[in-house]
Amino acid sequence: TASVWGAAITDSVYCSEKTCLNSCNNRGRCVDGQCVCDDGFTGADCSAKGCPNNCDNRGRCVNGQCVCDDGFTGEDCSERTCPNDCNDRGRCVNGKCICDSGFTGDDCSENTCPNNCNNRGRCVNGQCVCEDGFTGADCSAKGCPNSCNNRGRCFRGNCVCRRGFTGPDCSHRKKCQQSGRQTS
Repeated sequence: TASVWGAAITDSVYCSEKTCLNSCNNRGRCVDGQCVCDDGFTGADCSAKGCPNNCDNRGRCVNGQCVCDDGFTGEDCSERTCPNDCNDRGRCVNGKCICDSGFTGDDCSENTCPNNCNNRGRCVNGQCVCEDGFTGADCSAKGCPNSCNNRGRCFRGNCVCRRGFTGPDCSHRKKCQQSGRQTS
């Protein structure tokens, strides 16, 4: 007991400062009874490892590493994923596949066709299926009707029929006269 100006004062100390749980585990500082954690730590007492950018609110933090929600990836879950990781046939940019040459589709799973079939056919598994009147690997050549029915050859879009056949697609047989001459 001490005395000041003749009054007795006891040894009890009055503290107005609030303390923090586990002294913030020496990973932060105590402010008004709450821990303000250092970078990389979180929790009421700064005992848990934190995650970069709090996983951008697109995942959860597990032992200092982000476990991203579906559709997101990256150290802090800030990057969008691409469908099927572009099937290793392209690169992912902001959630969209930029396909390598020879591939197309949302996930680069489809083969492209030469010259996109010159808009004269459709692409099926990397092969052009040409519209009538066009032929070739990229549908660039003029085709003949019904491919001349395999009874002639195609020359600049017209059938040159073999002997004994006639018509725009070589589908008609020539009729023969008694004398052995052919007529149409």
